[in-house]
Amino acid sequence: LSEYNFTKTSNIRKEKGKLYLPNVYCHNGHRLITSEELFDGFKAIKILALQETGGRYIYYVSPIINDQRIIGPDLLDQTPLKLCCPTCHEELQPLVPCTCRPNAMRRALFLTPKGKKSSAVGVCDTYGCPHSFVVDEGEIVYEIVEER
Repeated sequence: LSEYNFTKTSNIRKEKGKLYLPNVYCHNGHRLITSEELFDGFKAIKILALQETGGRYIYYVSPIINDQRIIGPDLLDQTPLKLCCPTCHEELQPLVPCTCRPNAMRRALFLTPKGKKSSAVGVCDTYGCPHSFVVDEGEIVYEIVEER
């Protein structure tokens, strides 16, 4: 991220010494940023998560890069979830497989309303998995991969 060009209109911003995502969207262009919860003064990313057993949960994820905080119900680690847009309820689009469990997938949170995979955040659909990345204009600008 040292090479990234931070501006008032960039997809990743720097403020108060923190790098954060000011806007995140589903593939239908619905904005997932909300003021319902805040992380260090920054608006949270709101995601609807569905469990195979019928559980339906709202999670608020920190928009700050390299901040793993989440507000929402605790589940057992490795619980598979269907991550959805809380507005249209459609499942977030798959980006790339994740290595944390069989059939795990990193799902797309787009940095622009047009839903380009070249500018997105990839978050795993497995509860407790820290694997994620941020790609902007086709360049990986941040990634977390932990060996288990």
